[in-house]
Amino acid sequence: MDARLGGNMFETLLSAAVVGIALVFGGFMAWQTGTGHFGSYNLTARMDNVAGLRVGSDVRISGVKVGRVSALALDAGRKALVTMQVRDDLALPADSIAAVGAQVMSDPALIITPGHAKQPIPAGGEIGAWHPKLPRRPFTGS
Repeated sequence: MDARLGGNMFETLLSAAVVGIALVFGGFMAWQTGTGHFGSYNLTARMDNVAGLRVGSDVRISGVKVGRVSALALDAGRKALVTMQVRDDLALPADSIAAVGAQVMSDPALIITPGHAKQPIPAGGEIGAWHPKLPRRPFTGS
């Protein structure tokens, strides 16, 4: 009878360990996504300058984290190609724009300003980028 009780105790402890590991994994995923939301879809943006942005940087709307930057690359036209993962419960209007920004004492983030179009950007689509009109300085070549 003691052998059977020992077997039940082992199974109980093993089951508790599996449940504990699952809870730790779920907590880790919630912490990693930072949004409490697990589903996401990819969007891209072509930008002139992404200085300070890095893989893992936040994607924010109105200061709220809604995703993260998943890749940075250079396209054939020498523009930065930013790939981001955004919560799948958000349907961003097609005329939304993205820009690199930062708040005081924080790392740069990709800031999305939602537009007003009725048509959403599809998963895998491209979001427009804000391009500031900077005055050109003549090259003085000293």
